[in-house]
Amino acid sequence: MIKKSKIFMMAFASIVLLGACGTENNGTTESSASSEVVSVSEDSSSQEVTAEATYQKMYDDSLAQFEAGKLDEAAGSIDTLLQNDLTEYSELEAKATELKTKINSAQAEKVKADESAALIEQSAYKTERTSDLAATEFKEATGHDIKTVSDDEIQAWLTEKEAAAEQSSSTAASSEAATSSSAASSTSEAPVMTAEEERTEVLNKVVSMTGISAEGNQFYVSKIDEGTYQIEIRHAHEVDGVEISNMVGMFQYNLSDETLLKMDPLNGEYVPYTN
Repeated sequence: MIKKSKIFMMAFASIVLLGACGTENNGTTESSASSEVVSVSEDSSSQEVTAEATYQKMYDDSLAQFEAGKLDEAAGSIDTLLQNDLTEYSELEAKATELKTKINSAQAEKVKADESAALIEQSAYKTERTSDLAATEFKEATGHDIKTVSDDEIQAWLTEKEAAAEQSSSTAASSEAATSSSAASSTSEAPVMTAEEERTEVLNKVVSMTGISAEGNQFYVSKIDEGTYQIEIRHAHEVDGVEISNMVGMFQYNLSDETLLKMDPLNGEYVPYTN
């Protein structure tokens, strides 16, 4: 396979080094007082209702996305729901499994009907060809559809994009260095990151904050402005002999206050991310 661009390889290499975060379950201390036992029981019941309501909303969101024709987003949402233990909610689990089958079948049919599907399947740049962000950027830069151009054209575009990012980073570093040198300071300044280092740092932060594994998922990063990055995360898998790409989430990360927003696929609005 043709070698991926340096931009994504370096970012992924750094992400994969992240260790999986474990979770700790806090035990509940028994009490001999009957009133406290009742209280604990009520709390447990409340927690169960909350969990069921949360899972039901995840299902409803996926169904709404499916009915709105947002197949990749719906697939990502239903996959996220089914990653939870739904054994206590067998009816919901059955409905979710059935919906997942419907969504995947619709995705596969859509891909089969797409004339560019074969080209994408054989491409070394599947992440870029299936990314909504990359498609928009490529269209603005070249006027062409990233799904139908050659790999050489995508490689040339990525190379130019990387060079521009490094130039911008170098200019910013030079400006900051000049400003720092003109002012007396007793403390050493933190080194300015390169564009590649900053992008990797953003990806590491997003992975840490969302818990979405870098392994098995595709990440596409775009810098919106000096302080904001947009991150598109997808998960590719095969259905009926066709590779499809589920949308795990579209995020915005702010460098200055380290906040993370996630896009609602139905209205396109970004809201604070909650895990």
